[in-house]
Amino acid sequence: MANDAPQHDRLKSLPPSVSAAWVGKDGEVHYEYAPYLPDDRWHGVVVDSASFKQLPHSERLFRLSQAFLDAAIHLCERAGESGADLQWPEASVCYSSLHLSTELFLKACLLRVGTRAVAMNHDISGLRRQYRELLPGPEFAWPTPWDVSARDIAEVLGVEVLHGIDRTPDQLFRYGADKSGAPSAGLQIFAPSEQMGYMTYLKERWTQVWDGIGTKANVQPQLQGGHETTR
Repeated sequence: MANDAPQHDRLKSLPPSVSAAWVGKDGEVHYEYAPYLPDDRWHGVVVDSASFKQLPHSERLFRLSQAFLDAAIHLCERAGESGADLQWPEASVCYSSLHLSTELFLKACLLRVGTRAVAMNHDISGLRRQYRELLPGPEFAWPTPWDVSARDIAEVLGVEVLHGIDRTPDQLFRYGADKSGAPSAGLQIFAPSEQMGYMTYLKERWTQVWDGIGTKANVQPQLQGGHETTR
């Protein structure tokens, strides 16, 4: 046993990325390396998509919108805590998550009131127009910075103002450049304190709107057949 003591001591202090170690017949310590090690804080925590897939399409989109909004809120919290170390990529990802959550929430609402044809794009301005037509009134109103699109601005002014990647906010925040690699011609600003207040408001407001839609007499809780064209 005395001869095994040095090897035992070596086993207690493993090199990085070692998932297993053993002493071979040759008396040497052998290692099995892994590209990563699991985090034991959540051992046994797991979820699958089985029950989610059984939900109506509108409900799935609503829950995804809430998840992306939660992600944006957590990212914003971390951004604010970064202080002077905050960089634009963190802000851009937060905006991207917020933009996607807004798109998904609008599509969820449109499907829930019985709309069978929802635009296959990421144009929040267009979705908002359809949303306001079907859900007018202050009880369903909430603000978004993407209410006006590049096309809307051009129609009002009679000239194209936004070009390239600046015409598509979802692509701008996701990639930061167009397909040629050209960045935005504008300047985007992110203030964690302002965004946190807005997103916290949205979290509560969207729940109120969603519940309000559910009480409407003409709601179809689950579309029967049809062609839901959401992407």
